[in-house]
Amino acid sequence: MPADRPGPLRLAILGIDGSGKSTVARCLAERSLIGGRHAVLSCVRPHENPDAPLHELSRHLDVLSKEADRLHSPELKLAVLYLQMCTYGVSERFFVRELGAEVVISERHPVIDALAYLPLYRSAIVRLAGPGRADAVRERLAALPAASVEAATAWCEALGRRSGRPAPRLDTLAGELVALPDRPAAEQVAEFRDRFGIGLPDIAVLLDVDVATAADRIGARDRRAEQHERPDRLIRLRDGYERALPAFGSVTIHRIQVGARPPGDVAAEIARLTAAGVR
Repeated sequence: MPADRPGPLRLAILGIDGSGKSTVARCLAERSLIGGRHAVLSCVRPHENPDAPLHELSRHLDVLSKEADRLHSPELKLAVLYLQMCTYGVSERFFVRELGAEVVISERHPVIDALAYLPLYRSAIVRLAGPGRADAVRERLAALPAASVEAATAWCEALGRRSGRPAPRLDTLAGELVALPDRPAAEQVAEFRDRFGIGLPDIAVLLDVDVATAADRIGARDRRAEQHERPDRLIRLRDGYERALPAFGSVTIHRIQVGARPPGDVAAEIARLTAAGVR
């Protein structure tokens, strides 16, 4: 990485669930394939990094995300996903300012993924729209672990104070978000950059994998599948990335066909592409 580069190099690893993002990101850091002090960040689960801030909040949001999947509630799932993405800026700033990270490798990126995921959840939420939906969400929230709901509510209030906007509400947040895709893509990018308080990555790499392979990998995991991890929804999410990426003209975007390639090989190709892009 050039010594006079202003700020850290930000590299986002994108792709549908089951594409191998987490494993490839870890390979890049553990093998030191890109020069400089590294930080590997999850877009939605900072507690997976032992050095990251917001562990307690992250665990509570993870509880609510799993409950939303159990209840098949797209409104609650989207609201929690958004609140999880709002933790990313805090983590990135901590690693850059406090720990001196020179390379930030993110598994997903909040702004890009917001544009990719919103249309998928929007269609599910619109199908359920009607009188009483917010009441139904409130009833479900009342039955969920109180400590996790309280932590999420406190995070909503903190976000309101930091942004100067009205604090988001768990029962109505999804309805607010699904209106955003009606706006031009450039406006959506600006809106989410402002909401999340982050910039765009310098380089984004899309791990392209066929849906059948991704679904097999998801099925082999020892956990309940998330709402967007069904094969039909993975197809739509893959299309969501295709529609979203053209809006990020300032970002250098690479596409890598994953197939059955070992993660180390994919990581090495990303390192080569990254080195070429920062010369």
